[in-house]
Amino acid sequence: MVFFYYNMAEINVGDIAWGKMVGFPYWPCVVLKDVKVPKPSKDPNTKYYWVYFFGSKNYSWISRKRLCTYEGNRYKYRQEQGHVNFAEAIKEAETHLKRKKLNSKYQVAIKEKFNIHEYERKLKRSESRMKKRAKLMVRSRSVSVSTDEDHESKIALNTNITTSTLVFGVLGIGNLGAGIASNLIHSGHVVNIWNRSIGKCESLMNKFDPKFKKKLTHYYTPRALLQNSDVILVCLSDKEAVRALFEKSFGIHKPDDVSLKNKGIIQMTTTGPEFSKDMNSVIEKKGGKYLEAQIQRSKTEAANGDFITLAAGDEELFSKCPTFFKAIGNSVIFLGEVGYASKINLILQVIKCVNLAALCEALNLAERNGVGMKNVCDILECTNLSSLYLLRKCGLLQQENFRDVEQSLTNLQKDMKLVLDLSNNVKHPMFIASTANQIYQHCIRLEYGAYDASIILLRHHH
Repeated sequence: MVFFYYNMAEINVGDIAWGKMVGFPYWPCVVLKDVKVPKPSKDPNTKYYWVYFFGSKNYSWISRKRLCTYEGNRYKYRQEQGHVNFAEAIKEAETHLKRKKLNSKYQVAIKEKFNIHEYERKLKRSESRMKKRAKLMVRSRSVSVSTDEDHESKIALNTNITTSTLVFGVLGIGNLGAGIASNLIHSGHVVNIWNRSIGKCESLMNKFDPKFKKKLTHYYTPRALLQNSDVILVCLSDKEAVRALFEKSFGIHKPDDVSLKNKGIIQMTTTGPEFSKDMNSVIEKKGGKYLEAQIQRSKTEAANGDFITLAAGDEELFSKCPTFFKAIGNSVIFLGEVGYASKINLILQVIKCVNLAALCEALNLAERNGVGMKNVCDILECTNLSSLYLLRKCGLLQQENFRDVEQSLTNLQKDMKLVLDLSNNVKHPMFIASTANQIYQHCIRLEYGAYDASIILLRHHH
């Protein structure tokens, strides 16, 4: 029998602690007295604490398993540097902690008083949207992508986005394109869409209320979308699809074709740096502007806007689209010249692909040795090896829910091919990545390509 332990050091009202919300690091907070706000879960066995987050000045219910003592974990969590207000939060927490040590009766005074009526109003307004998103989420015991608790915790973090006057066109309504188009529409932008399969566009159109449909137009040809859009977001399956579309519909090799003049092209398809540079050269000659925007995300993160965007290329086009980047994700980094974002994205994909292969191989080893998958995943969550990506995959693997595709096996293997091409260009051997790529290729031959990449777990069954 495997016994499962959590770090359950006693936490009381007034204590300085670390609290965790999905999509954010452990964050300094203070535990407050309970308030008359509905808790995320009615399960009597789940203990919740009402907390105030320093720095971000937000309130939230946090379950006990996502709360830990501040001093005992000070050096474990304070190294996080990627979030706004984190340094300020650390400073506030340390100040209050020193005062508590000098005076045992010291209580943290909070200037930003909680407005329960405003909280309930926002909660009701976002309730319907949460239910729609919940359908996309992978759920398991504690290895969940997102929960009602997480969504309620994020209400205070949502900010109004100033709508751009630019019209955005989305080429390709797959997992990526559909999520991006939805986020743009919900933030008030005018969006045009096209997809080779008309059914996907119609399905997306039917998801919106009439007030949103006014800002969404379905065009039946890429050329028509280009003519009626200022900025075109390319969200196709691979570089061959991109090349074919630009040659056939946008006349990139026809000297007298000026359809790309004054148009902004944002390449979101993973194509590799050399292809991206070629596209930039062609589009610039046609009088357009080119930007690559590579994102690290799953299908769920694309729908929730909870991911990072790596941008490179025309800085003027980048500066014109701040509302676009704010609408689709929680952060963006401009990296300079074309090709740089593609390189970093592929390097990150190596880490993702190798870790997924290692996870599946380890779980198969556990099965052969009589160790339950759930036990391994539960213990993994308690270690510093855990990450949102691995935990999400653990949820899929436990449920064998491979039809809930975050990234298909075929697409992930295409990324690995681009990685190996990149390494060959500089004559850099990649032994581990090559082995992982062979695993993915083998599973594609088993006709698993359309399923989520985590299906490689089943390869040992053949």
